[in-house]
Amino acid sequence: MKTIGRKPVGLTAVPGADGLREAARQQQIGAAFNLIQSTGIVKGVYRFRNHAEADAQRDEALSQVIAANVARQRRSR
Repeated sequence: MKTIGRKPVGLTAVPGADGLREAARQQQIGAAFNLIQSTGIVKGVYRFRNHAEADAQRDEALSQVIAANVARQRRSR
């Protein structure tokens, strides 16, 4: 069997303590954003003059959902 390249130094199949702590932190952040499972956009048909208006509406709705998730998480602590 021909080997091409080299095995990266420091990589193992078993994660270390630092990697597990980082993964747990990322799980907590993801859970905070998923408390309210919504896009914030009410179901319906929307007509926009251009893509910029549609993007602005989407960004505003998502920012409201994220703010609500953060506030809800702080209350639950």
